[in-house]
Amino acid sequence: MLASELFKLIEQKVPLKLALNDDIVGFIGFGNPEEMEVEKAVVLLDLVPGNTLTGVETDLVVCHHPPIFPPSIPTYIIHSNWDIVQGGANDALAESLKLEVTDVLEEETGIGRICTTQCSLDDFMENVFKSLPTDNIRLVKGSKKLIEKVAVISGFGLNPHYIKLSREKGVDLLLSGDLTHPGSIIAKKLGITLIDATHQATEVPGLIRLCQLLNELGVNTYYHDTGASWETFHQAQPLEIGPKSGIS
Repeated sequence: MLASELFKLIEQKVPLKLALNDDIVGFIGFGNPEEMEVEKAVVLLDLVPGNTLTGVETDLVVCHHPPIFPPSIPTYIIHSNWDIVQGGANDALAESLKLEVTDVLEEETGIGRICTTQCSLDDFMENVFKSLPTDNIRLVKGSKKLIEKVAVISGFGLNPHYIKLSREKGVDLLLSGDLTHPGSIIAKKLGITLIDATHQATEVPGLIRLCQLLNELGVNTYYHDTGASWETFHQAQPLEIGPKSGIS
């Protein structure tokens, strides 16, 4: 299939016009879509320097995050338009957690989903570990022990704006990634529970669904997990805090 034909099919399902202002979406190079044949594609969260595509045979990279450097391989970006479109990344995240979607979190943009459930916080966290590819979560406990109304945002949602918006919408718990110190303080003030299941893990359900979409369009596609862009180290022994350590 010509790349230009594939891009038209993709954009019928995931329109470019849905993307947020100033977001980079669509084909960014290199090559001429009118001349490129695409039989195999790979879906990535990020195109990063180094060995991202070592050993990967593909005609096209479909990347969720716009790369911060010019790609050296034909690359198509499906970013905020995939978060927003019905059936896209946020719906896939809710479905992976077995949550029933009832509404959109941010009506102006279409970002985020509001869902219903009825469980304890402990049960909800157990469900997160079972449903998403993460072995660690960061938690800010809210004021409610029974979780009934949940908001989910794939990737980047634990910022002050979406925390405040979730509380305005009566949400008990907001699950996403990229928790910050100011965000946690705001959540404590508002009494809303936050779960940071990591940016990467909350994106994976949407990336897998994106692979399914491209396969349905006739291109042999698979998801390539490039892992986190950093390493996490844990201290073997507890650090002594006090006069002996010089830390107070």
